[in-house]
Amino acid sequence: MSEHKSETWRHCVVVGAGLLGASLAGAGKARGLFERVTGVGRSQGNLETAKSRGFLDAATSDLAAACADADLVVLATPVRTALEQLAEVAAAVSASCVITDVGSVKGPIVAEARRLGLAGRFLGAHPLAGKAESGAGAADIELFRGARVVLTPCHVTSARLRERMRSLWLDLDAHVLEMSAAEHDEALATSSHLPQMVAYVLSAAADAAPARERIVELAASGFRDTTRLAASDPDMWTDIAGLNRVALLSAIDDFAVLWTKLRQAVDRSDEVALRSLIDAARRLRKEVAP
Repeated sequence: MSEHKSETWRHCVVVGAGLLGASLAGAGKARGLFERVTGVGRSQGNLETAKSRGFLDAATSDLAAACADADLVVLATPVRTALEQLAEVAAAVSASCVITDVGSVKGPIVAEARRLGLAGRFLGAHPLAGKAESGAGAADIELFRGARVVLTPCHVTSARLRERMRSLWLDLDAHVLEMSAAEHDEALATSSHLPQMVAYVLSAAADAAPARERIVELAASGFRDTTRLAASDPDMWTDIAGLNRVALLSAIDDFAVLWTKLRQAVDRSDEVALRSLIDAARRLRKEVAP
């Protein structure tokens, strides 16, 4: 646990009690950071699961009513939904309420917060944490322990707000980084969004191959590991691809250039070029945390 001074929040409203939202609610309650937590969602069953596990004090589908008394609102819904909900939250909360989100694309929601006049009290966050399962049933109060969390302040974000949000994530035992929304989205386009698209394409290519049944029969750990992401929610990733379109297209184009070089090396039996590409890949991989 960090040595900074912890801060409690009187009433935290978590919008979207899925894996991230319910985990954050539960972790905050378990550590005494949230005096009261209200969950907002469309699935009554999921809300009841979160409540039965002790992660929520109350649950409702009424977003505006829940936010009226909040001093912290966390948008933990899919990225496009969170973007759409921000205006409703802005109209419902008090002037002192802090608003954040946990989405994996930051540029659009930071811009929307600025448009709505919320730039001084909205600070986006992206916890790089998750698991294959989803929903409140998969929530884990230790989900953020050791995880990296990116905060994306803008030029008008106060030092006080940055410290409050940094403190929250540090109290959940996360490692906190700060960068602009543009820097975040550019980096995530290659480190997260491109791998997702590559997994989809590889799996789709196998599905369309003449030897499809043999491929399924002979698929070993290499194929399974590389295509694990292809089982991910298509609605979520359609939204992410659309909201981070420019950065993702740039990442896809850069990938295509190297893919073409790889194809040329294989076609020409150019072992020097092939080894050069492989060596570069291995160097980078060794720098990435296991």
